[in-house]
Amino acid sequence: MGSTACEIRDGRIYSRACDDLIGCATIVATFEELERTEAPVAMYGLFTRAEEVGFVGAIQLARARRLPKDITVISLETSSEKGGQCKMGDGVIVRVGDRTSIFDPAVSLTLSELARDLKIPAQRALMAGGTCEATPFRLYGYRTGALCVALGNYHNCGPETKIAAEYVAFDDVASMVQLCTALAQAETEPSSAEDALRTRLEKRVE
Repeated sequence: MGSTACEIRDGRIYSRACDDLIGCATIVATFEELERTEAPVAMYGLFTRAEEVGFVGAIQLARARRLPKDITVISLETSSEKGGQCKMGDGVIVRVGDRTSIFDPAVSLTLSELARDLKIPAQRALMAGGTCEATPFRLYGYRTGALCVALGNYHNCGPETKIAAEYVAFDDVASMVQLCTALAQAETEPSSAEDALRTRLEKRVE
């Protein structure tokens, strides 16, 4: 992989560990953008530990009930580009579920419609290559959704089984920050997106 911890070149971010540092960077960048625009919002930024060995931090936090039960938890991360579900460079991915579970449909719909309305490059897919923090939070009763970006060289597995730096598209990460910022400022609840969709479908029937 070389000695470079992080490098941006040819529109991509190369790092020894994009997974899950890209999600952490997105949280920080979202807070910076909200502060820059002085947006009057309330948002938590959560950094949990020991995800790879069983979501230790996420489960302990969910069990402790320290978060209000009426908040929406959005898991942010990277997901393997393998499988052809989504294409790197085509924007942030609204992840409707992972290998283990499906997330709140109203949250996924809200994210997709925000991206559409604000012209934020976005895709929508299950992304079943692994399990993310949205699953344990959902199991403990929280309303959950997820965003991710396509990841190359997943877990540093490069071509021909060689060790290589992980990488993501810079523009995909930028669109994830944009969508997180938009969600933090959204004035409606996720259920409103489903109400609007039902209204549109009913008009077609009529």
